[in-house]
Amino acid sequence: MIQTQRRAQSAAAAAALPIVERLIATIEAENRDLEQGRPAQYEAYSRRKNQGLLELNRLIPALDRATAAGPLREALADLYAKLEVNRRALAVQLRACAAVSEIIARAIQDGQSDGTYTALAWRGARE
Repeated sequence: MIQTQRRAQSAAAAAALPIVERLIATIEAENRDLEQGRPAQYEAYSRRKNQGLLELNRLIPALDRATAAGPLREALADLYAKLEVNRRALAVQLRACAAVSEIIARAIQDGQSDGTYTALAWRGARE
């Protein structure tokens, strides 16, 4: 019985390795796009990452109590490192988008005002 469990866990670990490698390739491609300032295909990357996560989640019951060793352990460590770089790069993109949207919103608000009720208009009238 224990031998059968170990074989199933080993098979699951072998099945997990190509999934992790596909995730690594996806993350690397997205990171390259972000680093080089190219337009990133966020929807495509998100879909591929979600698919990989779904596949890994389906393997979790078969991996129960299995220890990742050898190539799988190395691939998971590599995936973790690349995901951290990806998280930081996406956070920078998000902050940049928020800053740009704030500038645009402010420009729209300023453009809609004729300046009648601004302090600057009153100051200019006194001088």
